[in-house]
Amino acid sequence: MNNAKSVTCSFTMDRDIYNAYKSIVARNGENVKGNIVKYMLNVIQFETPNADTIEAIEEVQRLKADPHKKTYNSFAEILGELDNE
Repeated sequence: MNNAKSVTCSFTMDRDIYNAYKSIVARNGENVKGNIVKYMLNVIQFETPNADTIEAIEEVQRLKADPHKKTYNSFAEILGELDNE
């Protein structure tokens, strides 16, 4: 696949990080190269992740996991609470 439309990528990284990543990817029936290419395509398609998006996703995951979080039944209920402050 060596043509004008392809590029060869080479980088150095911590072996333990690579091995942990490879292990996770392999358990899902993929290989590292294919997974990285798929990840890059998702970044291009969704124009993410950036730091703000990652932070927002992590916040949503924390909120979903919190059994004591306050919930609302409607947007009007949220606005009503804001009016009461």
